[in-house]
Formats: sequence, structure tokens, C-alpha cells
Amino acid sequence: MAIASPARSRRASAPARPSRTAAPPRLRPVRPASRPRPQAGRGRRLVLVACAGLVFGSLLLTVAAHAYLTQGQVRLARLQQQVAVQINRHRDLELQVAQLEDPSHVVVQAQGLGLTAPAQVGDLPQVSLSTPATGTATTVGTATTVGTRPAAAPGSGR
Repeated sequence: MAIASPARSRRASAPARPSRTAAPPRLRPVRPASRPRPQAGRGRRLVLVACAGLVFGSLLLTVAAHAYLTQGQVRLARLQQQVAVQINRHRDLELQVAQLEDPSHVVVQAQGLGLTAPAQVGDLPQVSLSTPATGTATTVGTATTVGTRPAAAPGSGR
């Protein structure tokens, strides 16, 4: 092997100076690391829009449910008022029936129609409602008074 001269080795190891007329170095595009990818920003935006839509939808649903309940309460109050009116009317009609069924009122009405009370009240025997095979009625039990009616028990509706 030949030994290289020191001048030659210096020249080979020294970098070449670019000349002014030499071609410029080739440039390469470099992607910056801090720039977000377009898909990542799009995903965040989509999530934010979805969350906002959920919040808005839940608020709208809450308002609709509240309005539905309020309508139900108004309808219920109206029905309760109608029930109270009908209960009062029923009580008035019960009072009217009780007044019309009062024996003294019946007597006054009968006398107004020209009916008179009998001078004498007689007893009739009680008759069985079933007839025997022979076709003749039989008398069973005790006699009842004609012209009187047994008094109705209070609250029986008669």
C-alpha cells in the first residue's frame, strides 16, 4: 500500500466548498409534529355537536313532559269539579225524593187530588203466593192491616 501524501489526504478529508454557481441543495418537506391531523379535529367537533344535541334534546323532552303533566293536572281538576257538582246535585235529588216520600206530603197530595182517608180500616188475611195443584188458594199466617204501609228503615232509600 502506498502511503498517501499529507496534502492529498487533507484535500480528500476537507469538505468541498460550494461554489456560487453550484446547484442549491435539495429541500425536503417536513411535516410539523404540532399540527393536528384533520380527522382528529373533526372527531372532536362531532363529539361536541353530539353532546350539544343530547343536551338540547333532553331539555326539549323535559319541557314536553312537563307540559303533558300540566295538561293532565288541568283535566283532572276539571273532572274533580264536575264530580263535586254532580255529588251536590245527587244530594239535592235525594233530599227531594225524601220530601216527596214523606207520609204527610203523600196525604196532602192525595187530598189535593180529591182522595179521602177511609173511615174504617179492616184486616185481610195473608194469602200464599204459590197455589196448590187443586187450584184453590189457601190462607197462611196472620192478617195484615189494610191502608198502612210498614215504615222504611232510615237510609234504605225508600
